[in-house]
Amino acid sequence: MCGIIGYLGDKKASEILLRGLKRLEYRGYDSCGIGVVEGDRLIVKKGVGKIDEVSKSENFLEVDGKVGIGHSRWATHGGITKENAHPHTDCKEELAVVHNGIISNYRELKEELIKRGHIFRSQTDTEVIPHLIEEEIRRLNKSHISQEEYIEAVKRAIKRLEGTYALLILNKNFPDLLLGVRNENPLLLGVKGEECFLGSDISAFLEWTKDAILLEEGDMVILQKGGNGVDYSIYNLREERDVSSEREKIKVDWDIETAEKGGYEHFMLKEIMEEPEVIKNSARVSKEEIEELARCIRDYSRVYIVGMGTSLHAGMVGEYWFSKLNKLVIPCDASEFLVKGIVDEDTLVIGITQSGETYDTIKAIRYAKSKGAKTATVVNVLGSTATRISDITVMMGAGIEISVCATKTYLSQLMILYRLFIEYGKIVGRDMEIFEREIERIPGYIQEVIEKRESIKKVAESLKAKNYLFISKGINLPNALEGALKFKEITYLHAEGMSSGFLKHGTISLIDENMDTVALVPPSTSELFRSVVSNIEEIKARNGKVVAISPVEIEVVDHLIKIPEVLEEVSPFLYAPACQLLAYYKAVELGRDVDKPRGLAKSVTVE
Repeated sequence: MCGIIGYLGDKKASEILLRGLKRLEYRGYDSCGIGVVEGDRLIVKKGVGKIDEVSKSENFLEVDGKVGIGHSRWATHGGITKENAHPHTDCKEELAVVHNGIISNYRELKEELIKRGHIFRSQTDTEVIPHLIEEEIRRLNKSHISQEEYIEAVKRAIKRLEGTYALLILNKNFPDLLLGVRNENPLLLGVKGEECFLGSDISAFLEWTKDAILLEEGDMVILQKGGNGVDYSIYNLREERDVSSEREKIKVDWDIETAEKGGYEHFMLKEIMEEPEVIKNSARVSKEEIEELARCIRDYSRVYIVGMGTSLHAGMVGEYWFSKLNKLVIPCDASEFLVKGIVDEDTLVIGITQSGETYDTIKAIRYAKSKGAKTATVVNVLGSTATRISDITVMMGAGIEISVCATKTYLSQLMILYRLFIEYGKIVGRDMEIFEREIERIPGYIQEVIEKRESIKKVAESLKAKNYLFISKGINLPNALEGALKFKEITYLHAEGMSSGFLKHGTISLIDENMDTVALVPPSTSELFRSVVSNIEEIKARNGKVVAISPVEIEVVDHLIKIPEVLEEVSPFLYAPACQLLAYYKAVELGRDVDKPRGLAKSVTVE
């Protein structure tokens, strides 16, 4: 995800911002920039490329102001261009804003603001924010406004935003003031008497202070220079009251490497823990593109989803969703697509690739285009090869994933496909309200699962076999395949995923003390629940050890990982993190290099 750093104090802001952005490089980015108030001027410098390169070419350090904001961008709206880099300004270039997150109603706001005479310079969702604040100031109809009036204008503007955001806001007319706002995206306040910092994570300012305040949802922090340094107050926009006394200051005893990992031992665990927040972004990004792709799914006779590994498993879940609407969507191993894909001008091919550079998926998309097919890609990296060759690009909004093992990006892919399923259902006249309501609840369901990580750790440490079966049926069969993939790629133990119905067709002969089973048991409301439980009983009858991931108690199993009872269509979002944590803790116990498993690369760019 994007990186944010803000500073107000007595030092040269550009130096602080540059060093803070360097600390945030691990988050991934494609462009960067800073905004600083120097005297009576707002100076914005930004560009595409690495922080050191942009800083040198744009001469970040020539700016001498004491207040500023910095940003490293991971593109979701608009291409990778200087114009789309942050900070963004208003028409008069008096305000500057940096933003992490998704403004889901930006198109409506932008249209309204353009009608009111505002000039936009970028394709981003972020740019509506400074213009919206500018419009609220205009409404006051005054040549000069007080600081209090300005802050109230900002509050009114923020309340019109829908989506997720961490914001820093700068105004050249108030050079001793810096504002920050959090809504479902992380933002922290660093405190140090004569100066204060704001950051998307603590590594942004850990070099200067270890005293931090974790801002909560709806918090607006107001930093202001006073006689004894910088004072802060915190106003909660949801509760409409000052909450400064309720926000606890903590001392963070981390080094920079630990801070980058959010205090977790590995990036993989940090990224699993980020899944509830990532899902919120993925639930809001690419609205128009999803609507367009849903119409294409309706209009084309043959629809394929092509991908490799984790992305293919996401496509397989998608197949089950669309089957409930009587639409055949065929998931296909991208490396086999040229051999068995029947492609013509009445075909839609959707590639899923986190990096946008996966060789086999790119090859499949190009093959489809050569046959006259319509093509789309669900991708996490704007400007990648997949986005350049596809007719439709749907961004996932997952942010950078550092661990080789895909975790949060898998959940993000599922959310995009789930939204496609809902949108297609509405287009063909089905009542999708029950599924649409669940979008807001899914992050909470995932949170419930990952909060059970200590009990999952104990289960993982109890597993002593060298071979594992991951079994399920129906919509969670792909999660059994994904669970096995996660398990073997980071534990280096043999694991195989399959339908539980396959057991009695040969595999059950392998059940012994060296073969444990992980069973993803469907919700009790599913017609498949009894079938999978019956398969578990067959394994137990042969003295096999079984770990069940289930929303209900199953007496015969050796270990139970309890997850919430939800709609069967929603359940893939819950089984996935449970499997990820099981693999993670087993790998840690075995002393594996969890973030960089042997022989694997984050993006497979060769055949």
